[in-house]
Amino acid sequence: MQVLLVNARRSSYSGESISAPQLGLLSLAAVLREGTFHDTKGTDVRFIDDQLFVLQRPLATPNEFLRGHKPDIVGIQVLTSSLKNGIKLAAESRRHHPGALVVFGGVGATPLARQLVEDGAAEVVVKGEGEVTFSHLVHEYGTNGRKNLRKIRGIVFRDEDGTVVETPAAPQVMRLDKLPKPARDLADMQLYNQISRGRSGNLVTSRGCSYACAYCYSKHQWGVGQRRHSAERVIDEIRELVEVHGFDRIRIEDDDFVEDVPRMQELCRSIEKSGLQGKFEWEAKARPDLIDDDMARMLRDSGCFRLLVGVETLDWSLLKRLGRPVKVDVTERALSSLSKAGIGVQATLILGIPGETDEAMRSTITWLQSRLGDNRHDIVSPCFFVPFHHEVEKDMAKRVDFTLETDDSDCFTGHIPVTSSKAASIDELWKLYDDMTPTRRDGKYKRIAYLADLSTVQTRLGLLDGGAPQTKEPAALVPEVQ
Repeated sequence: MQVLLVNARRSSYSGESISAPQLGLLSLAAVLREGTFHDTKGTDVRFIDDQLFVLQRPLATPNEFLRGHKPDIVGIQVLTSSLKNGIKLAAESRRHHPGALVVFGGVGATPLARQLVEDGAAEVVVKGEGEVTFSHLVHEYGTNGRKNLRKIRGIVFRDEDGTVVETPAAPQVMRLDKLPKPARDLADMQLYNQISRGRSGNLVTSRGCSYACAYCYSKHQWGVGQRRHSAERVIDEIRELVEVHGFDRIRIEDDDFVEDVPRMQELCRSIEKSGLQGKFEWEAKARPDLIDDDMARMLRDSGCFRLLVGVETLDWSLLKRLGRPVKVDVTERALSSLSKAGIGVQATLILGIPGETDEAMRSTITWLQSRLGDNRHDIVSPCFFVPFHHEVEKDMAKRVDFTLETDDSDCFTGHIPVTSSKAASIDELWKLYDDMTPTRRDGKYKRIAYLADLSTVQTRLGLLDGGAPQTKEPAALVPEVQ
């Protein structure tokens, strides 16, 4: 049984860098090879990062990634902004390996699972967390073909009589240490290392978040609540990244690294005792209402050089309505604590939150810039509100009024505006975008994370006169393959 796992590349104006492999697929690969949940040990698993493949071979034909493989199953992981490319890859897979089962998964596939199957983009879609479900699918398909897919929890598929079937949700992995370490040996870690200059190893120490912010898709993918790896497992994985793969900077991908304070303290102490301290530095994400002087010092002493802190907006009444009631003075204390400890801040803000005016958004940017900049790692990291998940869109619509200006999933990156509200029009949001981009910075907005020049983005979108991408009639998800 050969399984080909493919990370579909994001749309060309996502604004995101390629610096580390996609750990979700590498976790699936490790589970299959070791037979963690089902009898799949010995499966021939291959991994392709389509984003990296295109970077290496910019003139490659769409099907070139299939060469040298004869998969029985092709598993394609998609974000919302990589959905179209994932569908194209699936069509090419089906053309060149017509007997292979095409399976979709990831945060871009879960909310569209039924539509992807109905439109023929995928034979099967794995919903939510994938390790238990996908390994069961590989085992069942390898043993009985398509006969008993109804036994597998957490999938959507088309039955032999043509009926689209959605099975009950699969159980989550509650003890994350049961998962083997991601199969990084399948990825070209040397190339990732070269791209990031050895500075962007990544790992996950927990899954999920105990909070329920209305604009966040995490709870719909992982459920509400946080599940965590042990300190021993985390140190083991850090050691691999530093000593085997040569990374001297690590990005912890958790939704909130400091949510469980005693566990965070244990991890910091474990790093100090591991013999790895001084060999690498690391960054993570944290809510501002949990940060104080003592925590900041402990984070710094264990090698933390920067925290991504979600500020989002200074409008407390709006934050409260969206399920994140963090007041300005709390955020200011957190930024002060990190500054005193010498830890840089990547302050995120969400532009275009329905109900927030252009003036209020600009005030938030100015406020952040006045409090950041003493540390060379300080940066303001804006994104635009995007309902990445259908459940997010429904939840937000109950709380605030907004208009979705386009249904083009390529635009759902967070780096360009796709919604408007009575408080801020789409034209105002594009103007704000333009003011923040490199060629238009006149000293007013500084330390803004990279955004492509507006003219470049509009060219990619096919826009001549600015404004939002044109709203299109809903179309079938499967494009015609040339």
